[in-house]
Amino acid sequence: MDSMRISGVSTGAEILVQCNSLSRLVARRCADNGRWKTRMFPARSRNWRPSVKRRFPLVVKSISSEPKEKVVDAVIDSEQEVMNPFAPDAASVASSIKYHAEFTPLFSPEKFELPKAFFATAQSVRDALIMNWNATYEYYNRVNVKQAYYLSMEFLQGRALSNAVGNLGLNSAYGDALKRLGFDLETVASQEPDPALGNGGLGRLASCFLDSMATLNYPAWGYGLRYKYGLFKQRITKDGQEEAAEDWLELSNPWEIVRNDVSYPIKFYGKVVFGSDGKKRWIGGEDIVAVAYDVPIPGYKTKTTINLRLWSTKAPSEDFDLSSYNSGKHTEAAEALFNAEKICYVLYPGDESLEGKTLRLKQQYTLCSASLQDIVTRFETRSGGNVNWEEFPEKVAVQMNDTHPTLCIPELMRILMDLKGLSWEDAWKITQRTVAYTNHTVLPEALEKWSLELMEKLLPRHVEIIEKIDEELVRTIVSEYGTADHDLLKEKLKAMRILENVELPSSFANVIVKPEILPVIAKDTIDELEDAQTGVNKEQEEDKTAVEEEEVIPEPTVKPPGMVRMANLAVVGGHAVNGVAEIHSEIVKQDVFNDFVQLWPEKFQNKTNGVTPRRWIRFCNPYLSDIITKWIGTEDWVLHTEKLAELRKFADNEDLQSEWRSAKKKNKLKVVSLIKERTGYTVSPDAMFDIQIKRIHEYKRQLLNILGIVYRYKKMKEMSASEREKAFVPRVCIFGGKAFATYVQAKRIVKFITDVASTINHDPEIGDLLKVIFVPDYNVSVAELLIPASELSQHISTAGMEASGTSNMKFSMNGCVLIGTLDGANVEIREEVGEENFFLFGAKADEIVNLRKERAEGKFVPHPTFEEVKKFVRSGVFGSNTYDELIGSLEGNEGFGRADYFLVGKDFPSYIECQEKVDVAYRDQKRWTRMSILNTAGSFKFSSDRTIHEYAIDIWNIKQVELP
Repeated sequence: MDSMRISGVSTGAEILVQCNSLSRLVARRCADNGRWKTRMFPARSRNWRPSVKRRFPLVVKSISSEPKEKVVDAVIDSEQEVMNPFAPDAASVASSIKYHAEFTPLFSPEKFELPKAFFATAQSVRDALIMNWNATYEYYNRVNVKQAYYLSMEFLQGRALSNAVGNLGLNSAYGDALKRLGFDLETVASQEPDPALGNGGLGRLASCFLDSMATLNYPAWGYGLRYKYGLFKQRITKDGQEEAAEDWLELSNPWEIVRNDVSYPIKFYGKVVFGSDGKKRWIGGEDIVAVAYDVPIPGYKTKTTINLRLWSTKAPSEDFDLSSYNSGKHTEAAEALFNAEKICYVLYPGDESLEGKTLRLKQQYTLCSASLQDIVTRFETRSGGNVNWEEFPEKVAVQMNDTHPTLCIPELMRILMDLKGLSWEDAWKITQRTVAYTNHTVLPEALEKWSLELMEKLLPRHVEIIEKIDEELVRTIVSEYGTADHDLLKEKLKAMRILENVELPSSFANVIVKPEILPVIAKDTIDELEDAQTGVNKEQEEDKTAVEEEEVIPEPTVKPPGMVRMANLAVVGGHAVNGVAEIHSEIVKQDVFNDFVQLWPEKFQNKTNGVTPRRWIRFCNPYLSDIITKWIGTEDWVLHTEKLAELRKFADNEDLQSEWRSAKKKNKLKVVSLIKERTGYTVSPDAMFDIQIKRIHEYKRQLLNILGIVYRYKKMKEMSASEREKAFVPRVCIFGGKAFATYVQAKRIVKFITDVASTINHDPEIGDLLKVIFVPDYNVSVAELLIPASELSQHISTAGMEASGTSNMKFSMNGCVLIGTLDGANVEIREEVGEENFFLFGAKADEIVNLRKERAEGKFVPHPTFEEVKKFVRSGVFGSNTYDELIGSLEGNEGFGRADYFLVGKDFPSYIECQEKVDVAYRDQKRWTRMSILNTAGSFKFSSDRTIHEYAIDIWNIKQVELP
């Protein structure tokens, strides 16, 4: 629509305003020309009244004692729409949208175009979310339930409008309402920018978990940072990837609610002193303020609406130096404000400089300090006038998503001791019982270490606490292993201490000093030694002058810098440590933290990741969802994914297979349009869609994928047209993902992929037989289009290096067949979907160490196909670039950036052979469709609902709460 004037007098917009959870007031306004009424989600007609709603008993249901294999979801049956006490019709929703367009304006009143329609629609939906949010937390506060708090540096949410409308069960009402206003719900929803609050699987997992927490009625809350410019917006040019600031907040965010009354002081630098009461105080330094922005998270078909609280940072207005500003020093005048605000500018700022490292550490501490102050305040408020700190772990569970929030441990200790007056012993017991840690990586560089010197300057009180924790850990290790075996003790201390390259505490300074054992020497031997020494002395006198002339300057010894090992601190300071896939958890126990496992085996457990079936199949793939519901006979599978297994009995049914292929084709046509829009390339929907969408990293091996494509292209060029068509299935090979701005090798991979794409896509001899696409600026919304359209998906990381992966679960759930290694959750997916429905290749995790050793010893002999493809790349067929740095990383036997650390060359022949099997299988569409159906049927385990149930029972000890 070009324009549409909205008049408050003429529309009769109706808005229902909820004053509290028990009563609602209807606001009415009279005008001279007549009157119009305002209600929010109100009447179907003049005779409207609230629909009859099932009343739930006032009950807090515990599932902690229920058998794990029989966990029952405390959710509302899918047939019931009870998230609102009324079921709004299209007319009332349209009135609500028009009301917000008029009275919650972000645009001028002359036009009612798509951006304005999106914001008005989102604000209308937000009204319902706020009502449910208020009811949820009013009840939680009243019954004072134990609550879980999930701290993460990333929350990769994706667009909220479609998800919120779907969870509320209002798709029809909003779809019809927008049609009345001249719009389409899908088009309006596409106006929403993706929130730039994450990068990859870590943030997407966190968002799936919030959806499951709300859907399963678990009292929980998420905490993160409100990044103004996100990670970056990716642009693909002839030079490869370029980065630009995200603009997701440029037009504001209709979902967030700023809480100006919820803010906390955050301190950096300064010094630690003793107060008059004898307690330590952290004073001076730099002070900023963290302000809360709340984003409501609705559950599916339940009234429960939980919260994601994001922190934004600022400095008090008084820190603006007006005197300097008026004297012309404008930058200096606003320096304090900028230093505070920049903490929440960018996710993962470059940390190669000291300034970058400092900023990252400030980000992590801000998240931890603001969140814990908020948690403590809520605990005190709910306790009333009778605060018993021993009950804190009975009311609070803090989950650290990776090592980024590890400063929670010393910060909670600081708050309890310095601000609440608890002893070290009491504070430590409370902290350990409250905090838990999820490990997401086995890569050494990702197990964070911070410079002790930097931390001493920035967080002096926390370093004191960490030193004390380290001292207590040393005491525990010495007590456990004794001092008799000095080598063993030294080994344990080196592996387990929190402080690296730091002298032992003074009380343990001599525990690993080996006593000198002097040999017993006979008297005759002593005499001989004395005579020999006399001769030596004479020779030394003669050479004295020469020795003095040749003065020897000893080599200086560079002492490595002291470091704080955050993963070790997380293990020591928490009561539970979990991996995120069965194979990953075993690697964590056997390798990464084996010494800790020997000391505290009860701490370690597995929680295989999952994804929400709401966003990742029900909403993003409605074509397939309708088919599943039809053949299973119920939509209950959205809440109880084990029902997907019922598809197995229909896998060979020709009618189901026909419908299944039709749904896939519809989704592929959407991607054809996306590719044309984003890249300008035209691809055939009849080709196989082969997709790898992940953060660009060497261990994820996008390089293996593109080299496989290059080999395929080379073989095609060696054949006649008829031979090519006979030998190869047409493919569209799609990549998506961002390379971190300072990760040079990853950016080289992006450049190489786009160069290969440019050559192949313009080769008239190849045509539609092979296309290569790099979709720029990959995000959740792009994934929601690509995943339903996928037919083959590549999860080909070096075995033992991917913790879990979650995109593999999304692909499988949407009927995509996977090709991959035995890594991360691939292992469990293959078990569930059936070995014959998964294309497996490559070395196994337990072979990797020996393979790298073999390479270092010069024993590895590359396969001829690998040498062939490298030579082809260097021939200049893809442009003037010889890709020496990229291809060179796959060669040699040692050295930084050499020796093929990620085993691309080793796995290449196995990968090519496996891809040939893919072509054979795809030619038999009946077989392929059967494999696709069985992937969806076997994906039921990988729902985040199952994962959250396990966290709630095994780690958090929280109970499901049904709102009355």
